[in-house]
Amino acid sequence: MWSNGRTVKTFGFTLIELLVIVVIISLLAALLFPVFVQAKEAAKKTACLSNVKQLNLGMILYTGDFDEVLPPLAYPSNSPIWADLVQPYLKSSQLRVCGDDQNSSISYGLNQLVFFDLYGWSGPVPPFHTMEDFAFPSETVMMSELGTQDDLKTPVYNSLKVVVPDDDINDVYDARPSFRHFSKDNLGMFDGHAKAFLKEQFYVGWTPADYWFCTDRNNLESCSTTN
Repeated sequence: MWSNGRTVKTFGFTLIELLVIVVIISLLAALLFPVFVQAKEAAKKTACLSNVKQLNLGMILYTGDFDEVLPPLAYPSNSPIWADLVQPYLKSSQLRVCGDDQNSSISYGLNQLVFFDLYGWSGPVPPFHTMEDFAFPSETVMMSELGTQDDLKTPVYNSLKVVVPDDDINDVYDARPSFRHFSKDNLGMFDGHAKAFLKEQFYVGWTPADYWFCTDRNNLESCSTTN
């Protein structure tokens, strides 16, 4: 190109160079996309663990106002449920739902062995457990992410109770734990702490089978299903 008697050089990419650039960008995207997905899932796991922690503390605050007595899973009409009872101690009702469980209105359930389920109950109400009943509170499950069927894979929605390893799923509100975060389940313990566990770390292969759910694992009677 001529301008004022001088030659002006213009620069550009050839078609081959453009194709090389496109290929490089595509390769980088292919490499980075799984990293972004994993980072997003890790963030959901952390948020879910925070939910469990806050629900756990809400339960402890509730018992502090009721002479350390645990609430029922649900009342005979199934309303209110346990999450409704601890709601006044929580910042938001959104804590009930895990980011990876958007098909449910509640993603967490209570330990079947120690929280009585009064749904459909008639007659005298049994005595509820208290916070003082637990011999190993830091190693006893209060609540777990839910839910799955017996295969620990098929989803179950809107369940309220985590069924212990040696018992059966009896109604629509029962479920097994959900291992939706990198094959781990977020658990809340009776001392108030929350932690992610693999199924082998608390649910499969233990003796007694309900080792992590008993009020006192040294007393086998406390490791039998009663409701």
